Amino acid sequence: MVSSSSPSSLLLLPPSKFSCCCSSSTETSTLSLPKWEPFLKKKVVMRVGYVGTDYRAIEKELETAIFKAGGIRDSNFGDLDKVKWSRSSRTDKGVHSLATMISFKMEIPDSAWKGDDDGIVLANCINSYLPPTIRVFSILPSKK
Repeated sequence: MVSSSSPSSLLLLPPSKFSCCCSSSTETSTLSLPKWEPFLKKKVVMRVGYVGTDYRAIEKELETAIFKAGGIRDSNFGDLDKVKWSRSSRTDKGVHSLATMISFKMEIPDSAWKGDDDGIVLANCINSYLPPTIRVFSILPSKK
């Protein structure tokens, strides 16, 4: 039997994983979204999925969300070449993706993967700034 859940509810990660390494308190506030303090710039691989029916500029949405979360500096925002942005496939109108891989140099907190080997905590920080039709599933250090 097919569920009547909306597509956006299917893209959310389990609530037990929805915490951010950067928030200053254990409670989630609807007034302030999470942002981490950058510590170093590191090449990462980000796995992304999106529903392209209600087309948006997927890369612009991702860049803006990463910037708001603290992953891109002001001086690099608006120019993906500065962070060496590279993706595994195009983000065309009407196209859906379950596993687009994007590599880039991201400003990350010093505790980025402590206790989170799957990179879900960083992903959820970024997800808090994205529309429900775009989801970051994981962010992991690149092995080059």
